Amino acid sequence: MMHEGDPNAFTRVIYGCDADEVAEVVILTPLDALIEALKHRSDEVKEYGGFIEGYNLDFDGTHVSVLNSRVGSPAASDCAYYLRFTPCSSIIYTGLIGALQSHVRIGDLIIPTAALRGEGSSRYFIEDSYPALADFGLLRAMSSTLDEVYVDSDIGIHYGPIFTTDSFAAETREFLELWQSRNLLGIEMETSVIYVIASLYGIRAVAVHVVSDNPLTEKSFFDPIPDEDRGRRALCADRLIEALVRLVSKI
Repeated sequence: MMHEGDPNAFTRVIYGCDADEVAEVVILTPLDALIEALKHRSDEVKEYGGFIEGYNLDFDGTHVSVLNSRVGSPAASDCAYYLRFTPCSSIIYTGLIGALQSHVRIGDLIIPTAALRGEGSSRYFIEDSYPALADFGLLRAMSSTLDEVYVDSDIGIHYGPIFTTDSFAAETREFLELWQSRNLLGIEMETSVIYVIASLYGIRAVAVHVVSDNPLTEKSFFDPIPDEDRGRRALCADRLIEALVRLVSKI
């Protein structure tokens, strides 16, 4: 049985605030630089004081909460789960992803329509057959916003299924080629558990990822990344801040 009781008893410890202080739209990310950039864009910044780093931000009157969900599905699941006790109705998750397809370039965006549940955390909440899907309404809002922000760039925007894993150290070439052959776009470590928990508790969720590497084209975390690719990745990440600010005003 999952936790029940006074919402504030959970949120004061986990997030460092009363439950009703959390906004209806919540951005989850493990990326410190992205959090700092969002804080810089905000008209007002209120910091929480809980186990999970978090802030309330304001973009021209649109209130949003930003939480550092940390790397990996166990941490992301705990961060997402306790949002069920708050006013949160929409989650936007953003992080980094490794591409599995050769046509997906470093610095492109991947928006997962679904995620194969290769991580273990979601199994503590529901059986393996339960799907990890993005909310269709949020996908539409995300798509229109990204088209606006990236219209004059060569950044590719890719929609489709991905794989969520628990360990990049266990990603053998055979393992990666298997999921490449099944047309998954990329591999990362959090999306499926966020989609599952959100769906279970009536919260809409969508994710958007910056492609950081491609382990099948010798451009992994452990390989030298050409300066051109680093530049595309930085440009993509910079524009993503504008996209997130615009998106939260639409939902």
